[in-house]
Amino acid sequence: MTMNRTNIVIGASSLALIALIAFQVKWMSDSRQLIEEQFNQKVNMAMGYAVDLLGEEQFIASCKPTGEACLPANTESCVVPGTENTFQVTTKNGASPESIVRALGIAMERYQIKMKYDISLSSSPNNILQTNLSQYACRLNPLKENDSELLVVSFPGREEYVYGKMKFMLIASFIILAFITSVFVLANYILLRQKRIQQMNKAFFSNMAHEFRTPLANINLANNLIRKVDDPGKREKYSSVVKEETKKLSGQIDRILQLSKLENGEYQLQKEQICVRSLLQSVIDDMDLQIKSKDAKVALHVDQNLGQIAGDKFHLNNAFRNLLENALKYSIEKPEIKVSVRPEREGILIQFEDNGIGIAKKDQSEIFEKYYRVDQGNIHDRKGFGLGLAYVKMIFDRHQGVINIFSELHKGTRFDLFLPAK
Repeated sequence: MTMNRTNIVIGASSLALIALIAFQVKWMSDSRQLIEEQFNQKVNMAMGYAVDLLGEEQFIASCKPTGEACLPANTESCVVPGTENTFQVTTKNGASPESIVRALGIAMERYQIKMKYDISLSSSPNNILQTNLSQYACRLNPLKENDSELLVVSFPGREEYVYGKMKFMLIASFIILAFITSVFVLANYILLRQKRIQQMNKAFFSNMAHEFRTPLANINLANNLIRKVDDPGKREKYSSVVKEETKKLSGQIDRILQLSKLENGEYQLQKEQICVRSLLQSVIDDMDLQIKSKDAKVALHVDQNLGQIAGDKFHLNNAFRNLLENALKYSIEKPEIKVSVRPEREGILIQFEDNGIGIAKKDQSEIFEKYYRVDQGNIHDRKGFGLGLAYVKMIFDRHQGVINIFSELHKGTRFDLFLPAK
């Protein structure tokens, strides 16, 4: 049910984001269309005003007869040089190309169209607007005796003008959409992560119930047998079972409490000078019974030039023990484990290598997460809460160390652990 709800929330939010993007694109398209319509209207009004000016005798008379363009000083930059050479036309009232250029300059200034433009005449009124959207045409009627020609004004920078007007809207829309998309991705990532943590918590409590049930059942059985038997030897045997199972329960509980204290910052590392060779040998010796029960071989190789490091002896001991336990636990054949230590620049490198079942690539980035266990179906033959590697990583992080994993399925696993010298 929780998974279905999560999928519904993610699906609904995705549709909302898509709808928002579609609405924003539509709004930008409408804005562009509005800007273009406003520009077209201004140009058409300016061209109409220019034709009206050309119809006034007084305006025509005020133009210079020298063949030069008669332009106001502040409109000269709005005309592309050489446009006056385009014209070969004579109008009824004697309007010259120079007067047309001047009239358009005044009209453009009046309607505040501050863009460069080209002026020409066309005798193809049906095709002129279909070939170039930046061209605008106006009939010279009644100025020209032949009504078939059009006065054409084209704006090479029309597109730049439109995008310039939309610049702020485009930037603002991009920033808003990028922000909303980032929040959407982050929220869904957190939601999926929370769902995954919830699933791991369920698996943890299931494993914990299984792990606690077996020793508790053994303790209960041994306790009942102690009451029933009179033989001191058997009582001692059953008492040792109770003691051993109680020790296992205490060890599991201590692991959970230690990780919780480290995670909450309630424990500060008690650093001291440590001989790593002695520490590793001590771990191997303490686990001698487990090693023999698995018929395993553990080889320890330590470089002769290895010095001491500063670290928390208790927690490093537990971390090494966890790695060795995992190597023994996840083996199908007789375990062969190699532990090597050598000095590295500014620290030491410790390697745990086994011939176990290996870890798939998809799981390698997750195995250091608390409660995470590689999915092996509903199988409980390999006990644990998924806390061991999370604990190891936390200890090495606290020592400013680094832990890396190299593994392939059915080809074993190697952990590289770096500890700084200082």
